[in-house]
Amino acid sequence: MQRPVFLDNILEHTATRFLQNIHRVTHRMPVRLRTLEKRRVLVLAAHPDDEVIAVGGNLALHQRLGSEVLTLFVTLDAPANDVGRRAEAEGVARLLGFDHRFLGFPDGSVSLHEKGVARAFTDAILSFRPDVIYCPFPGDHHRDHQSTAACAGAAVEASGYLGEVWCYELWSCLWPNVGIDISSVADTKREAINCYASQVAYVDYVEGALGLNRYRGLKLGVGYAEALFACDPRTFTAVCRTLSVV
Repeated sequence: MQRPVFLDNILEHTATRFLQNIHRVTHRMPVRLRTLEKRRVLVLAAHPDDEVIAVGGNLALHQRLGSEVLTLFVTLDAPANDVGRRAEAEGVARLLGFDHRFLGFPDGSVSLHEKGVARAFTDAILSFRPDVIYCPFPGDHHRDHQSTAACAGAAVEASGYLGEVWCYELWSCLWPNVGIDISSVADTKREAINCYASQVAYVDYVEGALGLNRYRGLKLGVGYAEALFACDPRTFTAVCRTLSVV
C-alpha cells in the first residue's frame, strides 16, 4: 500500500525543521581545533577512496601516534574493476598502516542492503571495541554515503557503543564543530588519494579534497584542516533516525 502524500509531506517537514534547528545550533558552536590521541579507530567507508578523501589526514596522524585503525569498505566497484580498485585500497592501507576489510556489497545499492551492512558494522564494533568511529555525515548528498551513515547509526544503537562518533564530509560539506590540523601530513594525504589511480583519472579528487582542507584551515589559522561533526552516540542515532523518515 502506497503511503499517503500528506504523510510524506509531514515527514519531510519534520526532517527539514530538524535540519534547520541543528544547523542553527551547530552554527553557534565554535569550530575548535582538537589534537588527536592514540585510540582504537573504526572507519566506515562506503567506497574505497572515501576514507582518504575525507579523513586521510586524520589517518596519517593516527599512524604517527600508533593508533590501531580498522577500515571497513562497504562496497567495491563493478566486477570488472574489483581487482584494480581492491589493489589500490590495499596500497593505501599499507601506506597509512591500517587494517581493512571489504564487505562486498554492490556499489550504488547500499540502501537495498542496509540490514546486512548494519549487522556487519555491529559485529565490528563488538569485536574491535573502537574508542572513536569515523563515518559519513547522515546528510551527505550521496545515496551510498547516506545509507552507510544510517547503518552506522543502527549499529551504534544495537551494540550499545559508548565512544565518540566523528562524522566526516565527503560528497557535500557538513556543519563542523571540530577541526583537525593536518598541515604536517597534507603531502601524505595527497599521496594516498593518488593511490586510487582509477578514480583520480576521471575526477581531480586530490585538488578538491586538499582545496576544501585549505579552506577549512583558514578559519582555524592553520594550513590545512579536516572538519568533522563529533558527537556522542545518542546524538548521532537521533540525527540518523530523524533523517531516515523520508
